[in-house]
Amino acid sequence: MLEQVRRVVDDPDVDVRFPGQFARPVAPESRIDSEAFRAIEASMMRVYQVATLPVLSPGATDMSFLRAKGIQCYGIGPATDVEDVPKGFGPHSDQERLLESELHRFVRVHWEIVNAVAGRQ
Repeated sequence: MLEQVRRVVDDPDVDVRFPGQFARPVAPESRIDSEAFRAIEASMMRVYQVATLPVLSPGATDMSFLRAKGIQCYGIGPATDVEDVPKGFGPHSDQERLLESELHRFVRVHWEIVNAVAGRQ
């Protein structure tokens, strides 16, 4: 596989190799008593009129590098169609998508969260 990638890249200045052992740091989950989580809860209630339920996902995340340094990180997914998961359409799939009807609210809730954390609300 590496030889094929090297042929496609076709640049002697580009080092194409496996990086070796890649390990994500073991990091604690983010707290639910933080200012950021409170901002998420309040924004979700205002925009969606729903309670926020934290979920631990078994998937990998780049947030583990930040969490290992004590930074609280949270992932927020978009509203998806109930058919998506059974069809194999999920995070990082070939058909990662969100409902067009929910795009405005998805952007709105993120706008509110950022403004709340920034102290602008």
